[in-house]
Amino acid sequence: MVKNLFISVISQKEANRGSVEFQVFSFTNKIRRLTSHLELHRKDYLSQRGLRKTLGKRQRLLSYLAKKNRQFMEELIRGKPMNVPATREDLMIVNMGPHHPSMHGYLHRGMEKIAENRTIIQYLPYVTRWDYLATMFTEAITVNAPEQLGNIQVPKRASYIRVIMLELSRIASHLLWLGPFMADIGAQTPFFYIFRERELVYDLFEAATGMRMMHNYFRIGGVAADLPYGWIDKCLDFCDYFLTGVSEYQKLITRNPIFLERVEGVGIIGVEEAINWGLSGPMLRASGIQWDLRKVDRYECYDEFDWEVQWQKEGDSLSRYLVRIGEMMESIKIIQQALEGIPGGPYENLEIRCFDRVRNPELNDFDYRFISKKPSPTFELSKQELYVRVEAPKGELGVFLIGDQNVFPWRWKIRPPGFINLQILPQLLIGEMIIDTPEVQDINSFSRLEYLKEVYGMIWVLVPIFTPVLGITIGVLAIVWLEREISAGIQQRIGPEYAGPLGILQALADGTKLLFKENLLPSRGDTRLFSIGPSIAVISILLSYLIIPFGSNLVLSDLNIGVFLWIAISSIAPIGLLMSGYGSNNKYSFLGGLRAAAQSISYEIPLTLCVLSISLRAILDIVEAQSKYGFWGWNLWRQPIGFIVFLISSLAECERLPFDLPEAEEELVAGYQTEYSGIKFGLFYVASYLNLLVSSLFVTVLYLGGWDLSIPYIFVPEFFEINKAGEVFGTTIGIFITLAKTYLFLFIPITTRWTLPRLRMDQLLNLGWKFLLPISLDIHDMFPMVTGFMNYGQQTVRAARYIGQSFMITLSHANRLPVTIQYPYEKLITSERFRGRIHFEFDKCIACEVCVRVCPIDLPVVDWKLETDIRKKQLLNYSIDFGICIFCGNCVEYCPTNCLSMTEEYELSTYDRHELNYNQISLGRLPMSVIDDYTIRTILNSPQITSE
Repeated sequence: MVKNLFISVISQKEANRGSVEFQVFSFTNKIRRLTSHLELHRKDYLSQRGLRKTLGKRQRLLSYLAKKNRQFMEELIRGKPMNVPATREDLMIVNMGPHHPSMHGYLHRGMEKIAENRTIIQYLPYVTRWDYLATMFTEAITVNAPEQLGNIQVPKRASYIRVIMLELSRIASHLLWLGPFMADIGAQTPFFYIFRERELVYDLFEAATGMRMMHNYFRIGGVAADLPYGWIDKCLDFCDYFLTGVSEYQKLITRNPIFLERVEGVGIIGVEEAINWGLSGPMLRASGIQWDLRKVDRYECYDEFDWEVQWQKEGDSLSRYLVRIGEMMESIKIIQQALEGIPGGPYENLEIRCFDRVRNPELNDFDYRFISKKPSPTFELSKQELYVRVEAPKGELGVFLIGDQNVFPWRWKIRPPGFINLQILPQLLIGEMIIDTPEVQDINSFSRLEYLKEVYGMIWVLVPIFTPVLGITIGVLAIVWLEREISAGIQQRIGPEYAGPLGILQALADGTKLLFKENLLPSRGDTRLFSIGPSIAVISILLSYLIIPFGSNLVLSDLNIGVFLWIAISSIAPIGLLMSGYGSNNKYSFLGGLRAAAQSISYEIPLTLCVLSISLRAILDIVEAQSKYGFWGWNLWRQPIGFIVFLISSLAECERLPFDLPEAEEELVAGYQTEYSGIKFGLFYVASYLNLLVSSLFVTVLYLGGWDLSIPYIFVPEFFEINKAGEVFGTTIGIFITLAKTYLFLFIPITTRWTLPRLRMDQLLNLGWKFLLPISLDIHDMFPMVTGFMNYGQQTVRAARYIGQSFMITLSHANRLPVTIQYPYEKLITSERFRGRIHFEFDKCIACEVCVRVCPIDLPVVDWKLETDIRKKQLLNYSIDFGICIFCGNCVEYCPTNCLSMTEEYELSTYDRHELNYNQISLGRLPMSVIDDYTIRTILNSPQITSE
């Protein structure tokens, strides 16, 4: 009790400094300091004396507090009236880290100093690292600043190309916002769909710029290169395709009732708040302010296109989602208009090729000054200052530039939109739930077997035990493989394929890996509870398999108490979760265990009630009762609402989407599994699939006729009927039919997981207590049940319709070809402008060192000597270290003699770091794509060349 008083002392005010509790707290801190001091200075007798005196004073105060607390308890027992202190609420610190890359505002500080020590040409390859989701915008702001500083005009064709690239980059950025946003609320499938469209955008980028992400395409006065032949037609095809993709997103996401419940009214930002916090972009427009820099500043040629500013008035997460969806549609409109009306003419301003003045004539000779094909690397910035901004996907991206009549900026200050928008996050989280923030040693619990006297007796004891365990293990591995294959089909990607035929051994490999991983124990945690918790979760589910009839003559234990044994045993699992959370000595784990237990209890009651009327008999009799009337005698048709309630409740019991809230806490800290690793973590993983399998088996037995094969429109000969077959053959057929129905039913929970988003904790509990429980109470009486169900009226019907629509969208993708390509088969065909390994032609090089001056990191090493008689440089050695090269292409672009070129080779990995330093011999060899050509290979291997 004294310990609890110490905890309360920490938050007391200045007025309580004279209290006994505060004095005890002060003496304790003093004792700690003296003890630490004496560990280093053991002969400090004055400190030893002070320590003894302080210990005596604290002991007297503790005795006084103990006496005071005894009097308090005696008064409480006698029932005397006393003043009850008010409940005190303390804040809990939740660490939201490590931070997401959206916190890259700290990255800009280093980028600013790099800009002040580079020319604009050298700095352009760096800027795409500011925001690698919207790289074109970082390049645009980098060239717009010196263009306005020097009053440089951009050709109309170059401006149209810039607009097209910017809007494609806006679409790619919004797509990569949409995918993680949906994944944060549990909808995993849209995360894979957005990469499908995003890869098409990157294909267009690669074809035009040579790189998929780090483009280095914008130039002062235009762009680096014109659009290649056929690019415009491909881009128009993408626009038509993307419009159908957005309509799929709207059907799958926008009208989904679970999604609307999660985001509507969450994180509301008012108009004044948005302005005062300096928000911009979709964050600002979703709060009712029609502010778009494309309309306000009229930069590039946006005023020549017909498009509308997307905005909403509510200011919540739903509004911000709708704004971004609308902006992608408007971007398609702008791109289509720009492609159809793109004018002819140059793609760069040719007037800025030459120098303003010559400073080093010995370096800026003929080879360097006049043969250069591009704007001068020594473009000077006039002595003035300005602020330039563009409407980036996240908001206003700005640069404050100060020139000093030098090739380097005197000051380069970046205004990052994402980092500034995030400053309102603490304000938005007030009053919200934690789950909305993203939107905003071996097992020792098994008793040992007693030694038997005879070896044969031991074997026959172990066989009945290991046989069902082996069967259950194979069943779980089959579910894991099946889920991976189904999810891969829905998400149009390649599933497991290398570990065994069709990847069937992948789940076994993953489980074996967990067996050999290290088991970590939390410090100061309860080791026994920590180790026993996962075992209880698994054992309670394994015991449920005792009463499942796999056939008419095959049941492990017919206890004549029906399905209620399963319900009773499954109630033990929450105890294991609580023990795991408490034994971890982690507040996140303990809270996760509490929430998981609350979820399990909330859905056990409707699950029990919905099967009450069909399970008040032995479980074998339930199957026999359904088989009397054939297919139409299944309980699925007798109690369809009960089947739906059972399905929903079983998904919640298995912690499957959309009810995987304890797993959803992995977005923050992993819930009750936070401190687990190795096999203990694997037990939780196995428990969820064991629970899923046993739930599907009970659905088969209770609602789908069990081993009965009364399926209409399918002719079954008499010798296949179980009742007339032999005992062994009949049992085998019964097992096969039961398992076939079970695994066919598993398609429903697996598809549900990859279709629907996740419910929030309050929504999850409301669904269990306010919706499923009232319906399940009247499940035995059809009229009250239908009346209670219809009380929700059109809302329930609308939700069911939109959820069904979402299932149709995801299932339609299962028949499509996968869009993912697995290593090493990716990038078989690259674009003509692909920037891979550099190829060098020694005979063409004039040692002008332009490549050194335009390289962002001065990477090329050029050794030369001056021939005095002919006053010409002679090249001695040329090398490039590809371990540092970022393949920006500046050296190739600015080379006056075209001695450098980019190849398609991109596999430059090696175990030896020095092998990446290519000299002129390595740089001069033919690219691998050319050597692998059949014609070239035939010529090189011809007898004439070989003999020479």
